Amino acid sequence: MPRASIGLVAVAVAGLGGAPASPGSDRAGDVDGLAQRLGQLARSVSGAVGVAAIHVETGRAVEVQGRRPLPLYSVFKLPLAVAVLKDVDEGRLRLDQKLRVTAAEVVHGSPENATLWPAPLERTIRELLELSIVRSDNTSSDKLLEVAGGPGAVTRRLSALGVGGITIRRSVREFLSARAQPHPNTASALDLARLLARLQKGEILQPASREALFGFMARATTGLHRLRAGVPEGTPVGDKTGSGPGTSATNDVGIITLPDGKGHMAMAVLVSGSKRPVEVQEKLIADLARAAYDAYRR
Repeated sequence: MPRASIGLVAVAVAGLGGAPASPGSDRAGDVDGLAQRLGQLARSVSGAVGVAAIHVETGRAVEVQGRRPLPLYSVFKLPLAVAVLKDVDEGRLRLDQKLRVTAAEVVHGSPENATLWPAPLERTIRELLELSIVRSDNTSSDKLLEVAGGPGAVTRRLSALGVGGITIRRSVREFLSARAQPHPNTASALDLARLLARLQKGEILQPASREALFGFMARATTGLHRLRAGVPEGTPVGDKTGSGPGTSATNDVGIITLPDGKGHMAMAVLVSGSKRPVEVQEKLIADLARAAYDAYRR
């Protein structure tokens, strides 16, 4: 497969609570140089690589194929959680509300998550959100998708919140049953990074819901070799990963806290269609994260 065609862009991102940052307000480092560095790294693997990084406090961003819709896989569980928590904020759902999950509703996933559902049981919406984000549990995610009104309702909900470019078309059960077809849930890296930046700025969720979500993301266990591996040990990171079958997709999106009061970086990396081993794709994500971290912390 030919190497990815890379488009490099350094932009001031609108839609983050104000006008684009002026050149004088850019305290995040040389973003033009960062775009070149990210592009060089992205060319190291085949397939499509979508990358976007936003310095939250200034709104300055860089992207490499960042506007291209790519498969999400379990990354879709992050915007799903946002939609559910928005329903909580507006009184349609409660975090302590219990939902019954039957044996017929259990969705195949990792072996360790299968042990979560030995028999029909009830879990609260808070518990389902935690399992969906921290452990990427498919059963919890599909139950949340159901209570949120289904894929179309979640996409419309996100659009109403001003979160465009994220399209949820199928549940986990549905896309697992049709693996031979193109993955249906898609977004661009830039739209995901914009969502993360707006969450960090407190523009979408009430403080309690926002902190609950960020707490789940901080405890996520599925991305230890991706964004988290690229920044110094002890750096606060909250993320959500996604992985396709085999080597078909390796994704991670998250918020990284910069040192010395330099603010926060929202970053999304989507790798699709590569034939390289998963370990190589994960190292790419880590290397991209380190390059952005080093640029924005200056």
